[in-house]
Amino acid sequence: MPHPDDLAALKAERDAADRAYNDALTRLDRAIQQLPAEFPHPPPGPDEHQITALNELWKICDNTPAAGVGGWIGAAIRRAVAPLFAQQQRFNAAVVDHLNRNVPVAREARASAASTLTVLRDTIAELVRFQSLLVVYLQQITPYVDTRDRDVAGVVRGLSGAINAVADEVLKGADGGLARDRRQATRLDEMDARLSALRLQLDELARALQPRGPGTT
Repeated sequence: MPHPDDLAALKAERDAADRAYNDALTRLDRAIQQLPAEFPHPPPGPDEHQITALNELWKICDNTPAAGVGGWIGAAIRRAVAPLFAQQQRFNAAVVDHLNRNVPVAREARASAASTLTVLRDTIAELVRFQSLLVVYLQQITPYVDTRDRDVAGVVRGLSGAINAVADEVLKGADGGLARDRRQATRLDEMDARLSALRLQLDELARALQPRGPGTT
């Protein structure tokens, strides 16, 4: 049978392990993530308000000649400033082309950001759900272990009862055997006493039957 001090040490160790497990479970429960109250929204789309106007107004050169003296003077002025206008028009064309190229890129960037945020939100939600399920699962371990302990304790009690019953039967059999042995010893003692008495009687009879010598009466 285990020593009481050993049982007390085992109980103290079990209690300490239970406290450590419950503390760790509490910390894990408090560490469950939560979805942000205000989840980020995707960025706004590109500002395309002036794209159509820019595509229509980027040209500044009009090569249609005017009639008369005014037309001749205008043509002379246009020829003088034509290099400046041409440079400005090339610049306008480059800017409009750049804007036109960046509009679809900005659209795709916004769509990609919106898709990424959706995936991120769904992933965090699944992670929170997993963490919650994990805590619930861990909370079931202690009752499960306690149930297993009770089952084992029940089996031990059953085995102990069976062993005690067998021991009782053995002890009863042993007591019965001792009683029989005592009764047999008593009978043997009685038989020895009777045999001793019988021997005495036989000795007396033998002495009585011995022949007597002369002069005996």
